[in-house]
Amino acid sequence: MSETTPDLSAKYLVDPYLNWANGEGVPIVAGATLDLLALETKPWARFGMSGAICHVEGRCDFLSAFLFELAPGQSSTPSRHLYEDCFYVLEGEGVSEIELSDGARHEIAWAPGVVFTTPVNAICRLRAHGASRARLLSLNDMRYLMGLYRNEAFLFHNASPMSARQAKALEASLHVDLADLNDGSALQLGDSAIGADYICLAPGARTQATRQMQGAHLLCTRGEATIMSCLDEASERTTTRLRQGCLTGLTGLMFHQQSNAGPEPLGLLKVELGSQASPLFRSRRAAYGDQDVYASGSAVLAEI
Repeated sequence: MSETTPDLSAKYLVDPYLNWANGEGVPIVAGATLDLLALETKPWARFGMSGAICHVEGRCDFLSAFLFELAPGQSSTPSRHLYEDCFYVLEGEGVSEIELSDGARHEIAWAPGVVFTTPVNAICRLRAHGASRARLLSLNDMRYLMGLYRNEAFLFHNASPMSARQAKALEASLHVDLADLNDGSALQLGDSAIGADYICLAPGARTQATRQMQGAHLLCTRGEATIMSCLDEASERTTTRLRQGCLTGLTGLMFHQQSNAGPEPLGLLKVELGSQASPLFRSRRAAYGDQDVYASGSAVLAEI
Protein backbone atom coordinates (compact mmCIF):
# COMPACT_ATOMS: atom_id res chain seq x y z
CA MET A 1 0.00 0.00 0.00
CA SER A 2 1.44 3.38 -1.01
CA GLU A 3 1.73 6.30 1.39
CA THR A 4 -1.09 8.13 -0.42
CA THR A 5 -3.54 5.21 -0.48
CA PRO A 6 -5.98 5.24 2.46
CA ASP A 7 -6.49 2.13 4.53
CA LEU A 8 -10.08 1.25 3.61
CA SER A 9 -10.26 -1.37 6.38
CA ALA A 10 -10.18 1.39 9.02
CA LYS A 11 -13.40 2.90 10.35
CA TYR A 12 -14.28 6.50 9.57
CA LEU A 13 -16.93 8.91 10.81
CA VAL A 14 -17.61 6.80 13.89
CA ASP A 15 -20.11 8.28 16.38
CA PRO A 16 -19.41 6.65 19.79
CA TYR A 17 -22.51 8.22 21.33
CA LEU A 18 -24.89 6.89 18.66
CA ASN A 19 -23.25 3.47 18.87
CA TRP A 20 -23.83 3.52 22.63
CA ALA A 21 -27.43 4.71 22.24
CA ASN A 22 -28.24 1.97 19.72
CA GLY A 23 -27.07 -0.63 22.24
CA GLU A 24 -29.20 0.60 25.14
CA GLY A 25 -32.38 -1.19 24.08
CA VAL A 26 -34.76 1.75 24.47
CA PRO A 27 -36.64 3.76 21.83
CA ILE A 28 -34.60 6.38 19.98
CA VAL A 29 -37.07 9.01 18.82
CA ALA A 30 -36.15 11.72 16.31
CA GLY A 31 -38.02 14.69 14.91
CA ALA A 32 -38.28 18.46 14.68
CA THR A 33 -40.59 18.55 17.72
CA LEU A 34 -41.24 15.77 20.25
CA ASP A 35 -44.21 15.56 22.62
CA LEU A 36 -42.55 14.19 25.75
CA LEU A 37 -45.88 13.50 27.46
CA ALA A 38 -46.93 11.13 24.68
CA LEU A 39 -43.70 9.34 23.71
CA GLU A 40 -43.40 5.60 24.22
CA THR A 41 -40.87 4.47 26.82
CA LYS A 42 -39.47 1.00 27.48
CA PRO A 43 -37.53 -0.49 30.40
CA TRP A 44 -33.98 0.91 30.50
CA ALA A 45 -31.85 -1.65 32.32
CA ARG A 46 -28.97 0.74 32.96
CA PHE A 47 -31.14 3.08 35.04
CA GLY A 48 -33.74 0.65 36.38
CA MET A 49 -36.70 2.60 35.00
CA SER A 50 -38.38 3.13 31.65
CA GLY A 51 -37.00 5.62 29.19
CA ALA A 52 -36.36 6.84 25.67
CA ILE A 53 -33.57 8.75 23.92
CA CYS A 54 -34.79 11.93 22.23
CA HIS A 55 -33.01 13.46 19.22
CA VAL A 56 -34.56 16.74 18.09
CA GLU A 57 -33.45 18.39 14.86
CA GLY A 58 -31.27 21.43 15.41
CA ARG A 59 -29.79 20.07 18.63
CA CYS A 60 -26.15 20.79 19.33
CA ASP A 61 -23.33 18.26 19.24
CA PHE A 62 -22.82 18.51 22.99
CA LEU A 63 -26.06 17.61 24.79
CA SER A 64 -28.25 14.51 24.93
CA ALA A 65 -31.93 14.33 25.89
CA PHE A 66 -33.19 11.33 27.89
CA LEU A 67 -36.84 10.85 28.85
CA PHE A 68 -37.39 8.82 32.03
CA GLU A 69 -40.60 7.35 33.42
CA LEU A 70 -41.28 5.90 36.88
CA ALA A 71 -44.43 3.98 37.74
CA PRO A 72 -46.26 5.02 40.93
CA GLY A 73 -44.02 4.17 43.89
CA GLN A 74 -41.17 2.93 41.68
CA SER A 75 -37.49 3.62 42.40
CA SER A 76 -34.71 3.69 39.83
CA THR A 77 -31.47 1.76 40.21
CA PRO A 78 -28.82 3.72 42.16
CA SER A 79 -26.29 4.91 39.58
CA ARG A 80 -23.41 7.35 39.14
CA HIS A 81 -21.93 9.06 36.10
CA LEU A 82 -19.32 11.65 35.21
CA TYR A 83 -21.51 13.67 32.87
CA GLU A 84 -23.52 16.66 34.14
CA ASP A 85 -27.30 16.73 33.86
CA CYS A 86 -30.25 19.09 34.09
CA PHE A 87 -33.59 17.45 34.99
CA TYR A 88 -37.03 18.94 34.38
CA VAL A 89 -40.07 17.32 35.98
CA LEU A 90 -42.86 16.94 33.43
CA GLU A 91 -45.28 14.91 35.54
CA GLY A 92 -45.48 13.34 38.98
CA GLU A 93 -43.82 13.83 42.33
CA GLY A 94 -40.90 12.19 44.06
CA VAL A 95 -37.42 12.58 45.50
CA SER A 96 -33.82 12.22 44.34
CA GLU A 97 -31.73 10.37 46.88
CA ILE A 98 -28.08 11.43 46.56
CA GLU A 99 -24.94 9.97 48.13
CA LEU A 100 -21.75 12.03 47.77
CA SER A 101 -18.18 10.75 47.55
CA ASP A 102 -17.67 11.35 51.28
CA GLY A 103 -20.75 9.30 52.16
CA ALA A 104 -22.98 12.29 52.98
CA ARG A 105 -26.61 11.90 51.88
CA HIS A 106 -29.06 14.48 50.56
CA GLU A 107 -32.60 14.43 49.21
CA ILE A 108 -34.23 16.67 46.61
CA ALA A 109 -38.02 16.72 46.56
CA TRP A 110 -39.48 17.35 43.11
CA ALA A 111 -42.84 17.99 41.46
CA PRO A 112 -43.99 19.32 38.06
CA GLY A 113 -42.11 22.48 37.10
CA VAL A 114 -39.03 21.75 39.22
CA VAL A 115 -35.56 21.79 37.63
CA PHE A 116 -32.78 19.96 39.44
CA THR A 117 -29.32 18.49 38.97
CA THR A 118 -27.14 15.90 40.69
CA PRO A 119 -23.50 16.53 41.65
CA VAL A 120 -20.97 14.95 39.29
CA ASN A 121 -20.23 11.30 40.11
CA ALA A 122 -22.60 11.20 43.07
CA ILE A 123 -24.74 8.08 43.46
CA CYS A 124 -28.35 8.96 42.71
CA ARG A 125 -31.67 7.14 42.87
CA LEU A 126 -35.01 8.59 41.72
CA ARG A 127 -38.12 7.56 43.67
CA ALA A 128 -41.70 8.39 42.61
CA HIS A 129 -44.41 9.28 45.12
CA GLY A 130 -48.16 9.32 44.76
CA ALA A 131 -50.63 7.39 42.65
CA SER A 132 -49.57 8.60 39.17
CA ARG A 133 -46.55 8.08 36.97
CA ALA A 134 -43.58 10.44 36.99
CA ARG A 135 -41.93 11.65 33.78
CA LEU A 136 -38.64 13.55 33.81
CA LEU A 137 -36.47 15.00 31.05
CA SER A 138 -32.69 14.81 31.49
CA LEU A 139 -30.59 17.14 29.34
CA ASN A 140 -26.94 16.22 29.79
CA ASP A 141 -23.48 16.41 28.22
CA MET A 142 -23.09 12.65 27.90
CA ARG A 143 -23.05 12.92 24.09
CA TYR A 144 -19.96 15.14 24.16
CA LEU A 145 -18.11 13.12 26.81
CA MET A 146 -18.78 9.78 25.11
CA GLY A 147 -17.38 11.19 21.87
CA LEU A 148 -14.38 12.54 23.75
CA TYR A 149 -13.47 9.53 25.90
CA ARG A 150 -15.19 6.68 24.00
CA ASN A 151 -15.31 4.63 27.17
CA GLU A 152 -18.60 3.62 28.80
CA ALA A 153 -16.98 2.25 31.96
CA PHE A 154 -15.09 5.51 32.52
CA LEU A 155 -18.34 7.51 32.43
CA PHE A 156 -20.60 5.15 34.42
CA HIS A 157 -18.33 3.10 36.69
CA ASN A 158 -15.67 5.56 37.79
CA ALA A 159 -15.23 5.56 41.57
CA SER A 160 -12.90 8.58 41.65
CA PRO A 161 -14.00 10.94 44.46
CA MET A 162 -15.28 14.31 43.29
CA SER A 163 -15.64 15.91 46.72
CA ALA A 164 -14.53 19.44 45.73
CA ARG A 165 -16.88 19.58 42.73
CA GLN A 166 -19.72 18.14 44.76
CA ALA A 167 -19.22 20.69 47.56
CA LYS A 168 -19.43 23.53 45.02
CA ALA A 169 -22.58 21.97 43.58
CA LEU A 170 -24.25 22.02 46.99
CA GLU A 171 -23.20 25.64 47.57
CA ALA A 172 -24.79 26.65 44.27
CA SER A 173 -28.08 24.83 45.07
CA LEU A 174 -29.33 21.73 43.27
CA HIS A 175 -32.92 22.63 42.43
CA VAL A 176 -35.37 25.43 41.67
CA ASP A 177 -39.11 25.69 41.01
CA LEU A 178 -39.71 27.64 37.79
CA ALA A 179 -42.84 29.14 39.37
CA ASP A 180 -40.51 31.14 41.64
CA LEU A 181 -38.52 32.70 38.77
CA ASN A 182 -38.92 35.83 36.67
CA ASP A 183 -38.53 36.08 32.90
CA GLY A 184 -34.94 35.88 31.72
CA SER A 185 -33.69 34.07 34.81
CA ALA A 186 -30.45 32.12 34.37
CA LEU A 187 -30.45 28.93 36.44
CA GLN A 188 -27.18 28.30 38.29
CA LEU A 189 -27.74 24.73 39.40
CA GLY A 190 -24.95 22.71 40.96
CA ASP A 191 -22.10 24.89 39.62
CA SER A 192 -22.74 23.06 36.34
CA ALA A 193 -21.40 23.86 32.87
CA ILE A 194 -24.89 23.24 31.47
CA GLY A 195 -26.69 26.54 31.05
CA ALA A 196 -30.45 26.78 31.56
CA ASP A 197 -32.42 29.98 30.93
CA TYR A 198 -36.09 30.46 31.74
CA ILE A 199 -38.25 32.56 29.39
CA CYS A 200 -41.71 33.65 30.58
CA LEU A 201 -43.97 35.63 28.22
CA ALA A 202 -47.39 37.18 28.78
CA PRO A 203 -50.11 36.58 26.15
CA GLY A 204 -49.18 38.38 22.92
CA ALA A 205 -45.59 39.07 24.03
CA ARG A 206 -42.48 38.00 22.15
CA THR A 207 -38.72 38.01 22.58
CA GLN A 208 -36.17 39.72 20.37
CA ALA A 209 -34.82 37.67 17.49
CA THR A 210 -31.40 36.62 18.75
CA ARG A 211 -28.72 34.57 17.08
CA GLN A 212 -28.12 31.15 18.62
CA MET A 213 -24.42 30.39 18.16
CA GLN A 214 -24.45 26.73 19.26
CA GLY A 215 -27.58 24.63 19.03
CA ALA A 216 -29.87 24.48 22.06
CA HIS A 217 -32.80 22.45 23.38
CA LEU A 218 -36.03 24.37 23.99
CA LEU A 219 -38.81 22.90 26.16
CA CYS A 220 -42.28 24.40 26.50
CA THR A 221 -43.12 24.18 30.20
CA ARG A 222 -46.57 25.82 29.95
CA GLY A 223 -48.77 27.60 27.42
CA GLU A 224 -48.43 27.71 23.64
CA ALA A 225 -45.43 29.06 21.71
CA THR A 226 -44.56 30.05 18.17
CA ILE A 227 -40.86 30.00 17.22
CA MET A 228 -39.78 31.99 14.15
CA SER A 229 -36.34 31.15 12.74
CA CYS A 230 -34.16 32.44 9.90
CA LEU A 231 -30.54 32.48 8.81
CA ASP A 232 -30.46 36.25 8.24
CA GLU A 233 -32.75 39.19 7.44
CA ALA A 234 -33.05 38.24 3.78
CA SER A 235 -33.65 34.49 4.19
CA GLU A 236 -36.89 32.54 4.41
CA ARG A 237 -38.58 32.22 7.81
CA THR A 238 -39.60 28.90 9.31
CA THR A 239 -42.27 28.45 12.00
CA THR A 240 -42.35 25.94 14.84
CA ARG A 241 -45.28 25.62 17.25
CA LEU A 242 -45.01 24.17 20.73
CA ARG A 243 -47.40 23.28 23.51
CA GLN A 244 -46.72 22.19 27.06
CA GLY A 245 -44.39 19.20 27.23
CA CYS A 246 -42.98 19.63 23.71
CA LEU A 247 -39.24 19.71 23.04
CA THR A 248 -37.54 21.23 20.00
CA GLY A 249 -34.07 22.37 18.93
CA LEU A 250 -32.77 25.85 18.18
CA THR A 251 -30.34 25.43 15.31
CA GLY A 252 -26.93 27.04 15.73
CA LEU A 253 -25.90 30.14 13.71
CA MET A 254 -29.55 31.06 13.14
CA PHE A 255 -31.85 33.75 14.54
CA HIS A 256 -34.79 32.60 16.67
CA GLN A 257 -37.72 34.54 18.11
CA GLN A 258 -40.21 33.14 20.65
CA SER A 259 -43.81 34.39 20.87
CA ASN A 260 -46.72 33.57 23.15
CA ALA A 261 -49.41 32.16 20.86
CA GLY A 262 -51.98 31.37 23.53
CA PRO A 263 -54.25 33.05 26.10
CA GLU A 264 -52.18 31.96 29.12
CA PRO A 265 -48.63 32.84 30.23
CA LEU A 266 -45.92 31.01 28.29
CA GLY A 267 -42.96 29.24 29.89
CA LEU A 268 -39.88 28.09 27.94
CA LEU A 269 -36.75 26.42 29.26
CA LYS A 270 -33.69 26.82 27.01
CA VAL A 271 -30.77 24.50 27.77
CA GLU A 272 -27.32 24.41 26.19
CA LEU A 273 -23.70 23.78 27.07
CA GLY A 274 -22.03 26.78 28.72
CA SER A 275 -23.34 28.52 31.85
CA GLN A 276 -22.64 31.71 33.78
CA ALA A 277 -20.43 29.75 36.17
CA SER A 278 -18.60 27.94 33.36
CA PRO A 279 -19.29 29.54 29.93
CA LEU A 280 -16.84 27.30 27.99
CA PHE A 281 -17.36 29.23 24.71
CA ARG A 282 -16.72 32.85 23.75
CA SER A 283 -20.30 33.14 22.48
CA ARG A 284 -21.63 31.99 25.84
CA ARG A 285 -19.45 34.53 27.64
CA ALA A 286 -20.93 37.23 25.40
CA ALA A 287 -24.48 36.00 26.06
CA TYR A 288 -23.92 36.45 29.79
CA GLY A 289 -22.57 39.98 29.44
CA ASP A 290 -18.83 39.70 28.83
CA GLN A 291 -18.03 42.73 26.64
CA ASP A 292 -14.41 41.71 25.96
CA VAL A 293 -15.11 38.74 23.71
CA TYR A 294 -15.43 38.88 19.94
CA ALA A 295 -18.84 38.13 18.44
CA SER A 296 -19.07 37.88 14.66
CA GLY A 297 -21.90 39.86 13.05
CA SER A 298 -25.17 41.05 14.46
CA ALA A 299 -26.55 39.15 17.45
CA VAL A 300 -30.05 40.69 17.34
CA LEU A 301 -32.49 41.45 14.52
CA ALA A 302 -34.89 44.37 14.85
CA GLU A 303 -37.65 42.46 13.06
CA ILE A 304 -38.23 38.87 12.00
